[in-house]
Amino acid sequence: MKNKIKTFDATPFSLTNVLNSIKSMHLTNSPREKLIVILGATSTGKSSLALTLAENFDTEIISADSMAVYKNFNVGTAKPTQAELERVPHHMIDILDAEEKFSVGEFVRRARPIISELNRRGKIPIVAGGTGLYIQALVEGYELGEGKSLISHYKRTGELIYDAIVFGLTTDRTELYDRINRRTEKIFADGLIDEVKNLLASGISPTAQAMLGIGYKEAVEYLQGGATLNETISKVAQATRNFAKRQLTWYRRMKYITWLKI
Repeated sequence: MKNKIKTFDATPFSLTNVLNSIKSMHLTNSPREKLIVILGATSTGKSSLALTLAENFDTEIISADSMAVYKNFNVGTAKPTQAELERVPHHMIDILDAEEKFSVGEFVRRARPIISELNRRGKIPIVAGGTGLYIQALVEGYELGEGKSLISHYKRTGELIYDAIVFGLTTDRTELYDRINRRTEKIFADGLIDEVKNLLASGISPTAQAMLGIGYKEAVEYLQGGATLNETISKVAQATRNFAKRQLTWYRRMKYITWLKI
């Protein structure tokens, strides 16, 4: 039972249905700002779907990924490519140096004005990522900071602070693990070891905040002679699978997610 992954009641993914749901949002008036959220476990295709939707509706993406905020950490984070960044404007990417810390409070503080500005321009922003705490705090309206209560707008009123559609991408355990294993192999093939080697050579400490992310700390261990390459790849795949289970456990508390089976 220890390895059992939570499954959700989900409808089969249909891009047409997703597009129609968002079109309906555009046609309705709401006193709240509008927001689209794409979440799910790692390797479920969140970024790809967000790009497709952003292009269809001429809008912009706000990353909800706690690692994508770091400059020059590209391969291991599966960050959008330069071509993808040129296709669709992205926010909350490449905003911090490796030693800087990032928190849920900082994410919410930075994301809220971006959402407001895009709504003022008649666009519905898309928040996409797998950091469940960041997304939950944002959409439920947590007041974060010293002396602030952790009781959210959602818990007080029963509604999200935004007029939001929250889509969750899910699949069965076997498929999810296959996707994670393929993603792990891809980041090594794409040059994760060389990326980490260059980051260390540039003076970034192996104990810097960004170096503690999955893939990076294992690559450091490999470069320091602590593991073989095959062992390192296996460790990263296992750590990513464990992370996916933690993500899905977190999402259980977010009852407003519309789950789509990919």
